[in-house]
Amino acid sequence: MHPPRFLSVLTALSAAALMSVGALPSSSAVAEPPAKHFLITAGDASMGLSVMRVHDDGALTPTPGSPFRTGFGILGISVSPDKKKLYVPHVGDGAVSAFRIDDAGSLHLLNTVAVGGAPTGARVTPDGKHLYVVLGGFPGQVATLAITPSGALRPLNRPRPAIGTPSSAVGMASIDPDGRFLRVTSYISTTLTSYALSPNGGARSIGTTPVAFGPVAPGYTPDGRFLYSSDEFGFGLSGFRIHADGSLTPTPGSPYPTGGVPHGVITSPDGKRLYVPNAVGTSIAAYRIHPDGRLTRIAGSPYPGPAGTLCGQVALHPSGKWLYDIDVLTVGITTRITTYRVRADGGLAPTNRPVVDTGVVMSDGPVVALT
Repeated sequence: MHPPRFLSVLTALSAAALMSVGALPSSSAVAEPPAKHFLITAGDASMGLSVMRVHDDGALTPTPGSPFRTGFGILGISVSPDKKKLYVPHVGDGAVSAFRIDDAGSLHLLNTVAVGGAPTGARVTPDGKHLYVVLGGFPGQVATLAITPSGALRPLNRPRPAIGTPSSAVGMASIDPDGRFLRVTSYISTTLTSYALSPNGGARSIGTTPVAFGPVAPGYTPDGRFLYSSDEFGFGLSGFRIHADGSLTPTPGSPYPTGGVPHGVITSPDGKRLYVPNAVGTSIAAYRIHPDGRLTRIAGSPYPGPAGTLCGQVALHPSGKWLYDIDVLTVGITTRITTYRVRADGGLAPTNRPVVDTGVVMSDGPVVALT
């Protein structure tokens, strides 16, 4: 990363040099029974989607055909509520692709829809009926696509509300767990714009909230009470309580320093812990989430990340016993996944598990999903 600029900007500047890398050929794999979980990682620069089978013991193995090729410039991915469809916006051709995920973890293209702009983020509604797409620009816009019963995408003739800032060149989206509100961070304009969503796919702006400079990849507690945004230029997290009308107020003590340049947020299924990778600083910060949304560091945090990498995103094993660190850039070129053991107190400990190579390049932004 070019500290402290967000790597999506770096992606845009280095695209021409990296397009030739391409997705790497897959390795052979022994047939296995259907898996319950897959870890999906996109590569901004290699036009590829890595799919890893997640085993009950925390091990990862590539699925047949991985990595799968898609459009160039992926800055975010979104999985359907039933975990069987994947939606991938790609900036290079201004389109969004829909894939079906089969029981073996292979991806099958359903269709690709042009969105009339540069899609920098997309999120599926909790009912699985709509996909909201953030379009970068001056100003940016929010577009809506309908999701058909098959999982394919269909354009909708809905007004495209502007993002309430001068620029949303690297806008990223999230939807509240109850599906009532869409949140869009604007990296350059240091704001978070909120929208009320309607059942027919409409979106109405309900105001903007100031955040620290460089907000990216907002995430929630599972109960939908709190929202946290990584603020790269602010070297910390902004925390907000979500009120019934969708408005936001800061949590006590916000913002919270992370010990580096934060690059995404994930919370534990019980909503009691939060983890954030520090891309610059190469570490993973861990916090306890208090009932009022306040964060306090877990002993030993931040924990060292793998040498020669920039920690990009983190994902938790469904059992809660392991945490996966997916680097955004590495001296090894292709994105690697490192496994940590989650201690009883929520802290992290290294394991002797081998580092896994995804075969994709530059996993920047919220481009990781665990089904």
